Formats: sequence, C-alpha cells, structure tokens
Amino acid sequence: MLGLGTDITSSSYVSLDLKDATTDLELWFKNGVGVTSAKWDDSSGNANHASQATESNQATVSGGGLDFESGQSDHYDLASSISIGYRGGFCMAIVVTRESTNAHAVFSDSSTEMLQFQGNTTTFRIKTNTGSSGSQDIVTDAVFPAGTFASGSKFLFLINRSIGTSNVFSFFKNGNALTADVDTSTNEATGENPNGFDFDTFGSKEGTANFFDGIIHEVAFWSKGLSTQEITDVNDYLKSVHGL
Repeated sequence: MLGLGTDITSSSYVSLDLKDATTDLELWFKNGVGVTSAKWDDSSGNANHASQATESNQATVSGGGLDFESGQSDHYDLASSISIGYRGGFCMAIVVTRESTNAHAVFSDSSTEMLQFQGNTTTFRIKTNTGSSGSQDIVTDAVFPAGTFASGSKFLFLINRSIGTSNVFSFFKNGNALTADVDTSTNEATGENPNGFDFDTFGSKEGTANFFDGIIHEVAFWSKGLSTQEITDVNDYLKSVHGL
C-alpha cells in the first residue's frame, strides 16, 4: 500500500471562496451559480463555460449542480480545451453523489485522455497520453478501500498531482487523506504519471461513452499541483459549503 499525501486537518479559508484561497484556478463550476440545463457558467473568470445545445443530452438542475443520466447520454462541451503538459501539476476537486457504479468520466478529450470513476466503488482512473516524445498512453488506477466511492451519498473527492519528474498523486475524501494501491499500465514508477493531457468534454468520455450517472454538485480544476495549505483551504471551503 502506498500512502500518497498526508492528512490535512487545519482550517482557515472557509469564509472565502476558491479564487481567494488559490491561484491558477482554470475552471470552476460553482454550486448554485450560473447553472441551467443548457449551460453551467465558469466561475473561475476564464469564461470556459460548459454547454449543451441538444435538449435530450442535457442534465437536470439538482442540488445546486447537474443531475446526469447515463442512459440519456447527458454531457457538455467546454468553451475551450484545458491542457496539462508533460510533467505538469494539476488538481481537481469534485463534490458528487453517484447514482450507480457505472464507469463514468468527469472530464475527457478522447479515449486516451480522461479523469474517471471506474465501474466499482474503489477505483479512480487518470489516463494521459502527452509524453516527452509524442503520444504514450499511461493509465493510472488509484484503488481505494471498498465503498470509498459508493453510490447514494454526497462526497468530496480531491486529486492532486505534483509538478516535476515524479508527478506523485495525493488523494482526499471529505478532507481526509486517502491511502491507495496505485497501478500504472506502463513502466512508469508506481504512483507516478508524468504525462499530460487535454480535455474539452464534461460528463462523459469524448461525448460518446462512459456518461456520468449522478449529481455533480460542484467541480474545480487547477493547472498546477496545490500546496499543502491550498489543499487544506479548498477542502475546508467545499466541506463547509456542502455540509460534509
């Protein structure tokens, strides 16, 4: 077992928002702000809104966010693609209520680039393909204790990747550090995944498969790995907002 990250429990920025507590916030679909079935406004200031013009593929507003139905192919296109380069850090924080244990993507660009809950209650997949010398797919599966991503309950999940040659991940649920078995499908060292990726689709894999099934209450993405204090501040803010 690998303990990726340390437990972070101090509290500070609960009265502030994510733009106050951090820098390099690339995307923020804020709970209860600018959300309709056709569009969720980006509150980061980058105007990277998520939109869906086809009514049959629109999710339903629920819980301050969007309730996706996988059987209806609900998904959204981002106004512009977000890119993380080779050896680049990033962070994603998401508050969700899963309604099934199907495999469903949060963000993607293609079948080789995605951030996705797997079809169980234990695994989150990070798939990248932008390497130092062209395309090289790396799949990182972070496997947690049974029931970590169980359906029916709202939870906050934060994934952070440090910048540099190792790009080691840290994971948190409801503000508490998670210990994971981490497996990669290439010869990258266990727990490391230095490759980059792009994404332009929200709520499915490339708009054609692995459609999200559940409520995404809030999600934020940073184009850097957050510091220990920033992770604390993000977790505290989202726990406070969502009563977690």
